[in-house]
Amino acid sequence: MSGEVFSTGTGPDAWSDRDAPPWQAVHHGVALPIEFEALYLAQNDTFLHFAEIELGDSGTAVQVITDVFLYVLVTWDQMLAEPNFMEAAWEVLRAAVAYEKRRRHRDQSIQDAPSFFWKMTFGHAMVSSRAQFSREPDELRQAIAKLPPRQFDVIVLKHFMERSREDIAWLLGIKAVTVDHHHRRAQAHLRVLLRKPPLPAHATATAAGAARTDDMEETA
Repeated sequence: MSGEVFSTGTGPDAWSDRDAPPWQAVHHGVALPIEFEALYLAQNDTFLHFAEIELGDSGTAVQVITDVFLYVLVTWDQMLAEPNFMEAAWEVLRAAVAYEKRRRHRDQSIQDAPSFFWKMTFGHAMVSSRAQFSREPDELRQAIAKLPPRQFDVIVLKHFMERSREDIAWLLGIKAVTVDHHHRRAQAHLRVLLRKPPLPAHATATAAGAARTDDMEETA
């Protein structure tokens, strides 16, 4: 992971490939651990059979299993540290299948939700970012690190990654109006943490509509 928060690529195409999270991509040509290759050869058919039975669709099952092995690969060191490696791998598989089932039953407007690999690696990126913010000498960043999870995600994605409300809604699996709600709550929460007076109602509405990084810094 590189960059101030985490790498997102450059330009408007940074998120164009929704099968490859920009902050946690497996690069072609990287040598795979031999133990990982052994895991894949030994468990791929078993994992795939389980996913096919649970999901009732072989094509979807293949994608889910791909996500599972990708996630295991990018978290390989943490996986090896688990007391029971195989049980941990099965937990990842069960979580991926459960997530896919939930994704199928989402509201029609947000059915195009990110894959399991996107969601899991995003979670790791947010944990890393929160820890980094908490160590910064800057008072604003320390306050951001204390926000509740959804508010933290929205603030980081909107003001540090400069993502649109539509992108944020897609990634978090919520509606765009809910992104606005979390953004307003986060701004109010930050003013409390930074011991600033509440914004007037009209200013709050303006900030929710504009929501630029420099606006946040002026608020602070």
